[in-house]
Amino acid sequence: MPQDRAGRPLRGLRVVVTADDELPSLGKALVDLGADVLVLRECAVTPGSAGIAHEIDSRGKRFVDVPTGGLGAALAARLPGADVLICAPTVAGRPHEEVARAHPHLVVAVLTDFGLTGPRRGWVGSEAVYHALGGSLSRSGEPGTPPLLPPGEQFLRSAAQAIAYGIVVAVYAALGGPDRRGAVLDCAIFEAGAVALDPAQGQTGSGTPDSLASLDRPRAGDVYPIYTLADGFVRVSVLARTQWESLLDWMGRPPELAGDDLLSNPGRYAKADLVVGAQRSFFAGMTCDDLVTECRRRRIPAAKVLSIADVLGEPHYRESGILRTRRTADGSSITVPEGMVRIDGVRTAPDPETAAAEPDPEKVAPLPTRAQVVDPHRPLAGVTVLDLGVIVAGAQTGLVLAQQGARVIRIENTTFPDGMRRSFDRLTPALARGHLGKENLGLDLRSPEGLAVFRELVKRADIVTSNFKPGTTAKLGIAHADLAAINPAVITIESSAFGDTGPWRTAMGYGPLVRASVGLTWLWRASPDAHYFGDGVTVYPDHVAARVAATAAVACLLDRARTGRGAEITIAQSDVALVHMAEIVARESLAAGTAQPPGIAPGARLTRTVLPAAGEQQWCVVDPRTDAQLAALRGLVGVAPDAAATDAEQTSAVAAFVATRKADEAAELLQSKGIPAAPMLRPHELPEDAALRERGMYTVTSVAGTDETVSVERYPIPVDGVRPPDLTAAPCFGRHTRAILAELGYDAAARDRLFAVGAAQEMHDERKSQ
Repeated sequence: MPQDRAGRPLRGLRVVVTADDELPSLGKALVDLGADVLVLRECAVTPGSAGIAHEIDSRGKRFVDVPTGGLGAALAARLPGADVLICAPTVAGRPHEEVARAHPHLVVAVLTDFGLTGPRRGWVGSEAVYHALGGSLSRSGEPGTPPLLPPGEQFLRSAAQAIAYGIVVAVYAALGGPDRRGAVLDCAIFEAGAVALDPAQGQTGSGTPDSLASLDRPRAGDVYPIYTLADGFVRVSVLARTQWESLLDWMGRPPELAGDDLLSNPGRYAKADLVVGAQRSFFAGMTCDDLVTECRRRRIPAAKVLSIADVLGEPHYRESGILRTRRTADGSSITVPEGMVRIDGVRTAPDPETAAAEPDPEKVAPLPTRAQVVDPHRPLAGVTVLDLGVIVAGAQTGLVLAQQGARVIRIENTTFPDGMRRSFDRLTPALARGHLGKENLGLDLRSPEGLAVFRELVKRADIVTSNFKPGTTAKLGIAHADLAAINPAVITIESSAFGDTGPWRTAMGYGPLVRASVGLTWLWRASPDAHYFGDGVTVYPDHVAARVAATAAVACLLDRARTGRGAEITIAQSDVALVHMAEIVARESLAAGTAQPPGIAPGARLTRTVLPAAGEQQWCVVDPRTDAQLAALRGLVGVAPDAAATDAEQTSAVAAFVATRKADEAAELLQSKGIPAAPMLRPHELPEDAALRERGMYTVTSVAGTDETVSVERYPIPVDGVRPPDLTAAPCFGRHTRAILAELGYDAAARDRLFAVGAAQEMHDERKSQ
């Protein structure tokens, strides 16, 4: 494969950005896939003055500094030849709508904190504000203590990935049909991040309770427990029954753990004191390496809780290629995680030799249009996806493709069930949320007959997605090379915890183990001495990793229209998390010991950001980020502008202001002065939030096999003011098996034979109507 193509499916896509400072990692996500991203700015940045974060997010972008007042002329010269404009609501003094009308071929992605409409459209956001409103803050921190802000900038970077997906899909839609027609995307950073990071009404993890009703923080340590050993910490994640049985064998089958009620995750969670206590006693005296090694030998998922310094020295990350050495503008050498995805074996990151160079139009062909005319609100209609995904990351990859109109056929079987399943007769809320809009095919790929059916499906498919342990698809005979031999245009996605290269490629992994292994868990503490880790309830990075995979897949669909060839996409969740922590890792590589808990986002102006408000367990985030915002805050709470107040005294004045008011009232007052602030909302409160209701962020879906309905987030980016239509409810197991077999040409007798040998499967007859 030519090197100018490998890992760069968006080459030829021309993106102009006038709002790079609003979300710098958005442009970087597109650059990494090969797009030409040109940033126009009226204020030049002196090299080395903007800091490490700017250098990391700027790599591969082209920057053009224009004179004050000259942005309009610069845009007029460049927009006719561009494909995408990323901007604020006002562009060079003109409303974005006017710019879109003048350039109808453009995809115009309008960045705001809370959307172009709704009661919060004038609010100011920040990482802390978004966590408060999105429900993630309410689930973070030790019970009985103040909520703990998650480390780094997970929210902003997850939002960037969700918006990047929206842009790439909109480009796919614009190129459908003979006449290019762009669209205006209402890109609310809050809504995009809330869905991509840790959706309050989205699919939960296999060990996480379906709902958390307590006002206080949940006991995160009971969900994915961490054990303190003499030389560090180890997380052990027992989620499958086979893993629990293996652990019991190792422990000598203690009688107190023999009950049938402990065979399921909910049962063990309900008796966490007993279960976690017994394991803690059993593991006492072991070293971290001994415990992890024996757990892995016994097929029990476990990982040491690594510090950022440990990550920098970990051979797996060096050998897998995610850690790269770069030179900063001042000549310093830093280590940076870069390249979340590999496409056809090549990491998606700018080539140091060609980064930031203007593409040669003679060498890089523009993205071609397609004959097919598409519905702008279902742009992936006509795309067929075979979904072998399990748990969360796999399920979500298919879901986000279905949200854009793809036909997604979920394939599963009764012999090796999805770890999320508790029954084949009914779904759980988590499964109902994770498999909206999909068909369900019961098929045993380990049988020759089932494999033959799958191969027939591959002939008609565009994308095949899976998230098994590396090597599984090869053993089944459905690795990329196998499928490409059947259909050279097929695009495959293989997602795993730690990737298919490096020493950990065969290690069992779930999201909690990924977080422990990349340093995120280690940072997610109230202090360096704390033994309570606050990441037990989050589902990060599953949801955002799925969007990374889906973005790469649609980018490869665009490239396929040019080349006629498919692609092999591989993704490690650990790589996604590390790239999101790139600044923290880079700073640690420059100065050892820099990365310490709590690893909150840099730039806070108050000693404490999360403050108690009036009422039981009510909290308000106050997060001024600029001198102007801090001055406005001082004025509002009664600190004289010229007063020499210490940080602690200043924070105390703000705390007193918040303590006498309800959290939402305090936030409204603060936001009226342009100060980032928000009440802390809990997951069950979000569907009833007036601002989100007005924005149409939530709908409901049924839970197949039950009478239950649950709330669920909708696609977060309205296109031309309209969200995509709601998806059909997730079906019961095997609901579409017979119909799909008939579609493939199997007659009734052939279908019956497939069912008789167990190759084809479906639900019991009495459940078919549900």
